[in-house]
Amino acid sequence: MAVLNPRNCLICIIGRVRFRLLAVLLLLLVCLGCRRDEKRIATSSATETAVDEALPQDGGTLVRRLPLDVSTLNPLMLSSRYDRYVANYLFTPVVYLDRSLQPIPGLADSWEISPDGLTYRFELNKKATFTNGKPVRASDVVYTLRKIADPKTKAVQAYDAFVNMELNGTRAVDDDTLEVKFRQRLAAQLLRFNDVLVVPEEAYSAGNFEKDFVTQAVGSGPYELVRRQPGTEVVLRRRKDYWSERPHIDQIVFKVVDDHATAYNALKRGDLDESLIPSDTWLRERNNPQITRTINFQRFYALNYNYIAWNNRHPILKDKRVRRAMSMCVPIDAVIQNLYQGTARAMTGPFTPDDWAYNPTVPVVRYDPQGAQELLGAAGWKDTNGDGVLDKGGKPFAFDLFIMTGAATSQQVGQLVQSELKKIGVNVNVVLIEGATAIQRMFGGNYDAAYLSWDMDPDPDPYALFHSSQVPERGQNFVFYSNAEADRLMDEARRELDVSKRKDMYWRLHEILAEDQPYTWVVQVSYKWGLNRRVHGVLSSRGFGFFQWYPGELGWWIAQPDPGGRTAVPAGS
Repeated sequence: MAVLNPRNCLICIIGRVRFRLLAVLLLLLVCLGCRRDEKRIATSSATETAVDEALPQDGGTLVRRLPLDVSTLNPLMLSSRYDRYVANYLFTPVVYLDRSLQPIPGLADSWEISPDGLTYRFELNKKATFTNGKPVRASDVVYTLRKIADPKTKAVQAYDAFVNMELNGTRAVDDDTLEVKFRQRLAAQLLRFNDVLVVPEEAYSAGNFEKDFVTQAVGSGPYELVRRQPGTEVVLRRRKDYWSERPHIDQIVFKVVDDHATAYNALKRGDLDESLIPSDTWLRERNNPQITRTINFQRFYALNYNYIAWNNRHPILKDKRVRRAMSMCVPIDAVIQNLYQGTARAMTGPFTPDDWAYNPTVPVVRYDPQGAQELLGAAGWKDTNGDGVLDKGGKPFAFDLFIMTGAATSQQVGQLVQSELKKIGVNVNVVLIEGATAIQRMFGGNYDAAYLSWDMDPDPDPYALFHSSQVPERGQNFVFYSNAEADRLMDEARRELDVSKRKDMYWRLHEILAEDQPYTWVVQVSYKWGLNRRVHGVLSSRGFGFFQWYPGELGWWIAQPDPGGRTAVPAGS
């Protein structure tokens, strides 16, 4: 499945594939300076003292940025990358992914898989407890899995991997052992248990499952919820009774800041400890010694891509010739060089260039407005009344393009697309829209087009995004794409254990999707990140970056100023 990331300008919207959907809120937070339990590190006058990176320190408050407010704290109903960012602290998955994105123990200490790949037997950690003090039981995991497999739950980030679960055969053997049975095997099934963030049946089966846990949480993770103020912040504190290895940081504060310029200024002031950085800011500031003294800049490619989603049910956009013509009017080279300052690369389909499923023979759709106009003409779109706008059947060629608020580069992309299409007689109305509202409308099919981004899983299974059975509310195919051959390939590839055979299937699927253009694949943007240098233990995973692998963000720690007010810096700095 994938995670939608509405903040596509930096790599922003939902969707890991698991594709998690991401969107951004337009909130200029007047009060970014939250209360801090520890003394802020001075940026100019403090005397520096070296920190031993091998000796992590406990304590402190980490202030993280949410470019988009979370939609819920219910871990089964997450819809965006940022929902998962918070959930990772509050809930423990059945299996974690390590830095190499391989499965390692989470709630499950060990597991066995039957030779036919249809039965999974998990042994849970006997010490695991929820924040309400109750032990984590196998029955809680079974309850969680049944809720995920129920389409009424709207578990869009995990449903596709568990829809074939055999409900009658999935059971708690005893308090610490469970068996999960499937009707069909999936090549990446074990990895997908990373999406199973377990909730206690006793607490979550009472009341309204969908609404009662938007602002409250009972989890088995290393942190517990202090409060959530929608649109403003989420505050977490480290559990004193945590059953596994305790993280170092006492308190995590997530601040909702959708505007990149506002967030970067807060990062420079020390009011935020980490933030995505726009490409132009990153290029301008990363070698500034006054800035790099307090901010550590990092850049890497991850499993993500930016795209324009076309509603394939739209009266105009349902024609694949029209969608291809739209793609031919996006000047990819200009986007890469002028908007992303050369820190992005062109995309051709649903697999990133470093992925084994990527088909290198599929060409980039090149900028060709004249060819686009000819293609539209063949589809019946011509300017019959001389007003400069193409029309067909008496209706002008016009549509709305959603761009998330607060994402400056995304807005520039939208304006560029609007300008280029106007040249060939297409009217594009760029609509700046708050991220959560956009997600709601897209999953309801109430939109024309949107500029977004996906975060993808380690296994390149695009089933949830493009299979015709995965339209909302079951999956994330909110472009309502349907192709019989593509369906067959996705069905077969996700069950095939032979990687070479899967590769052949995905190469063919890449060709089909590139031909049909349910998306205009634009670019893969590298992540540019800024972190306060008082934050230590920061490592990145190839594919996931800083977050959502173990220990990842749970391994971070904060260097504490000594009583003399000296600033801690890495040894050898």
